[in-house]
Amino acid sequence: MLLKVKTNYGYVEGVLSNSGNALFRGVPYAKPPVGDLRWKAPQDLDKWEGVRKCDTYGPACMQFDRWKDATDDVTDDSGHEYIRIANYPYPPKMSEDCLYLNIYSPALTDSDKLPVCFYIHGGGLQQWYGSDYEYCGDQFCKEGCIVVTITYRLNVFGYFACKELEEENEYQASGNYGLLDQIKALKWVYENIEYFGGDKERIMVFGQSAGGASALALLLSPLSEKYLNRVSLQSCGGLTSMMKDASKEEIYEKGRRFMEACGCKTVAELRKLSAETLRDKNDTVFHFFDAFMHCVDGYSITENSETKLREGRFKDVDMIIGCTRDEGACNKDPAFGFEMCSSIVALAKKQLINKHKPVYSYVFCREQPGDDVGVPHSSDNRYQFGSLDGSWRPYAKEDYELSLKMTKYWANFAKTGNPNSEDSEKWEPYTKECPKQMRLDINTCEMHDFNIDTDGRVEKLSNQIINN
Repeated sequence: MLLKVKTNYGYVEGVLSNSGNALFRGVPYAKPPVGDLRWKAPQDLDKWEGVRKCDTYGPACMQFDRWKDATDDVTDDSGHEYIRIANYPYPPKMSEDCLYLNIYSPALTDSDKLPVCFYIHGGGLQQWYGSDYEYCGDQFCKEGCIVVTITYRLNVFGYFACKELEEENEYQASGNYGLLDQIKALKWVYENIEYFGGDKERIMVFGQSAGGASALALLLSPLSEKYLNRVSLQSCGGLTSMMKDASKEEIYEKGRRFMEACGCKTVAELRKLSAETLRDKNDTVFHFFDAFMHCVDGYSITENSETKLREGRFKDVDMIIGCTRDEGACNKDPAFGFEMCSSIVALAKKQLINKHKPVYSYVFCREQPGDDVGVPHSSDNRYQFGSLDGSWRPYAKEDYELSLKMTKYWANFAKTGNPNSEDSEKWEPYTKECPKQMRLDINTCEMHDFNIDTDGRVEKLSNQIINN
């Protein structure tokens, strides 16, 4: 097991994960974005002497403090007692100094050349962190993959923008600092993962919700497209996005409102404010769905993402794209009022029109046990990572079997660009001959036409999206 590794910046030493894999916690991939580096692109690390112990997870980015009143009896978002897993501290610490990644590796030598699964957490670009147990990489390691999870700048720390910031840097853009962090982390992995036994030519970038939108941004950005060759876009939209790119004018107006609320006229004044002050002011000025986000800055996002998708002007890579059943694949009002499934099918069709590789599409359909929540946004995360034991829900044997199947599908995809193996139910790509999606559910994983479940709405709306 590789527990001591020489990177381009110095030696790092990891620990054994709960399942006995090498785990490097809190590996820095850029300088702390604090002080004068607040709202600047992530900076290269300085090299260090000796061996850096990587046995502690890095902090979560500053965000809404859902844990400020927490006691030893903390609860999850559903109000149930939080399930504590050994070696995964909760609640997490928060800090502006948050640019760290975690590496789970089953490699025995630095020449193993294992595929790499680079995961970006969701949270609307406003909250959460990469070291949550929900994204534990041990199950993927059992399938012969290395897993990298990252933490990046969020909310006002990651996406604030204004004209003054545009004028102070050499690339003449501002905003998207969280995206630049993700690009920096991906570049770090591309340049260093071989030391951990990984294959830099087999990097799958995947993420859910805002993490999926970020994975798409990495695919479309000229700064990062060369560092990946597979993507999995999960519950973030398709040809149209649940999180549309803001224009420069829109994001600068938000920046103006924020500065005014803080009583600051210059960025220098803003940089003198504490991280806690900025966080709390951000939470009073903006609602979750009206906060700082991706914008077309002309540098990391050069033009509207939907335009590039429609015209097929991006790297042709292996792709998985999907959602949960209650995000538009049934006759219920979809989550967030966004017809996710139809948008995904529209992208699958558009890929064929643009003569790109056909996508592998799915709908996760397992109704969650324990209440009547159905199949909501994010309910597939724990199945994909094999972290069901971190939830209060009364999962049955069939849930764990589905979880194993899902991890294997995504691991196979990371290895070859094809999710199938000899012992799995056949997952066909979306084509004219097979215009179906994989239904992921207990007792059955099979290709399915979800128009049957929506009275034809998916087909109708997907064509409308394409023709708009």
